[in-house]
Amino acid sequence: MSSLVYEYPLNEKSRNYLRLNDLLQQLQQSRELSAAGQTVALFKALLDIIELLERYDIRNDLAKDLLLEKDKLASWAEVPGIDTAALSHLEQQLTSLSQRLTKTMRFGKQLREDKLLTAVRSRFAIPGGLCSFDVPQLHFWLQQPKDRQQQDIGHWLSQLSLLQQGLELLLTLWREANQFQAKQTTSGFFQEDAEQTHIVRVRLGAEQAVYPVVSGNKYRYTIRFMPVGDTDISNLDFDLANIK
Repeated sequence: MSSLVYEYPLNEKSRNYLRLNDLLQQLQQSRELSAAGQTVALFKALLDIIELLERYDIRNDLAKDLLLEKDKLASWAEVPGIDTAALSHLEQQLTSLSQRLTKTMRFGKQLREDKLLTAVRSRFAIPGGLCSFDVPQLHFWLQQPKDRQQQDIGHWLSQLSLLQQGLELLLTLWREANQFQAKQTTSGFFQEDAEQTHIVRVRLGAEQAVYPVVSGNKYRYTIRFMPVGDTDISNLDFDLANIK
């Protein structure tokens, strides 16, 4: 049976992690420019990333969180049957990424100086602002050979490669280390102490016509399940995982 997983960050750092990771995935999905609308999707994701990175210098937080995950791996070394080679490789990967993050320049700096991205960014917020008369530079670029376009896209994405590697590894470790537990609510309302939870994960069966709305802070959070149409939400079963 298929299921849907909803993730809700309880602090600003985790909110930025999830947003940036989602935008980086959108870049990868649209980078080939093989379908109508992918050009707008590509530039929208790229410009949103630039905007977020201007507000938040992610390097130190991400480097520290990767080192924390490395420290947690020490306890796994004593587990019988553990693949010590894989564990050692993961530790080295975490150390390398953390060190590289602390030494790299602030993410997005070179992207902000790119002439084409600057031109597109200045018109993007205007409804229909990417018409050829608004951004002739973009119109010219779209007529270039596909190889030239992919070369430029590859250059832009290469400046975010380290960020993407760090985020993907951290979020994967967070998700895999925190298992789902079966829960039930009889009123469509659930409340629990946060206990330093970064991200709340709620899993529901895809056939359940309901979605969760989460609110909270570092001390406590609540989940209110909202029915779609006339769905009965009494005796609702769901799975919950708290990423800490």
